Amino acid sequence: MTSHSRRAVLATLTSVGLAGCTTLGDSQPPNEDELPDQCPTSRDLDVPWPRDLDPGLVRGFITGYEDLKEFITAYEEAYLVEKSTQSPYQSANFNVNVDRYIKRVVGGFLLTVSHTGSVKNQSHLLLRAFKTDSEGIPKDGLSVDKSDVPDGLEPIPINEVQDQKTREILKSAAKSGDRTDTASPPGQFYDLVNNRSPNASLSDEGRSGVYSDLPAVYFDVNGTVVLVFILMKQGSVGDIFEPVSVQYYVSEYVIRRTEDESKSPRDGTVVECRLPE
Repeated sequence: MTSHSRRAVLATLTSVGLAGCTTLGDSQPPNEDELPDQCPTSRDLDVPWPRDLDPGLVRGFITGYEDLKEFITAYEEAYLVEKSTQSPYQSANFNVNVDRYIKRVVGGFLLTVSHTGSVKNQSHLLLRAFKTDSEGIPKDGLSVDKSDVPDGLEPIPINEVQDQKTREILKSAAKSGDRTDTASPPGQFYDLVNNRSPNASLSDEGRSGVYSDLPAVYFDVNGTVVLVFILMKQGSVGDIFEPVSVQYYVSEYVIRRTEDESKSPRDGTVVECRLPE
């Protein structure tokens, strides 16, 4: 697997350019009107972008350019990780390979890369919390019948909840009336819910609609009653065994990317763009 720490090695590329590239001709920097509407833009992937690519003229397919390969390998890995980890409960590892043939075209380079890897989703909780009145009925109109609230309601005191993120969710709901958020699945909290008093939760019939299969537990947040529906999101791992091909167009000022094999990478999505200095 490509290691994220390899990106530190690429820092020198910013100042020295691509040692393997030789000058094939003069290339004038584009003016702003010649650059994409998205320019300047950056995904902030922490991968230094070589400044001195010196694309020159078209000279067919050529091998080499190890610095360019290393740059685009690190960039594609960082792009995939950023795209695949949209929550703190996701992690990803990818193995990226660059086709040994790099095509030099007017203005830049065309490259094909492929990747395999895996995306891991960690187990976590999804909490939907509602502020209630003194009788345990949510104030925002969520359908809860009074007959389904246990007699002698005994909410769980918030000071029994050890996880700080969960406590913040409960306090936020008590203040604003409604809060949906995720939290790590600390065993202490899940044990607390599973071992709750019957008078701390709705009856099975009281959970309606999209919440019908979820535990529904009352908490006492410093005198305010909060009803929480709790969903455990189980962890999973998605493996990519068959290589997925991606095409890049790289110049001194624009990086474009496409997964559409029928589309020229020069017409791909702009993932990086910078103005001439």
